[in-house]
Amino acid sequence: MMITGKELGLHMKDHSAPLVELLQKHILFNLSRAKCLGLFIISMLNSRTVNMSLLCNRMPSGIKAASWYRRMQRFISEISISWRVLPVMLVMMTGFEQEQKWVLCLDRTNWKFGKRHINILYLAVSFHGIAIPLFGIF
Repeated sequence: MMITGKELGLHMKDHSAPLVELLQKHILFNLSRAKCLGLFIISMLNSRTVNMSLLCNRMPSGIKAASWYRRMQRFISEISISWRVLPVMLVMMTGFEQEQKWVLCLDRTNWKFGKRHINILYLAVSFHGIAIPLFGIF
């Protein structure tokens, strides 16, 4: 038996309409895909995790978590978003381009996958305590 986020008391309202509009405008998604990504982004921001199992329990639509999980797996496997478009879209979505001063953050992380080291270097801009990635080197 699958328990939905609503049954766990984790049901949240869908505030994704402005985000969906921006996604359609800047990434040229159809409405269904823009809504899917918009809800996923809102869920990540609200729950402060990228764990899909946890995120799918918090989706606002009342759809079962297992259905959201499968939908997100399909979405991630089928969609490719340009790394050049993403930072511009994120800055425009937040309205940050109107700020006079930008606080830039440089972050490096190193993971080991088996014997292979994976280094990631990111340049981000700080906006209300959230780092918005602008550029990354892998």
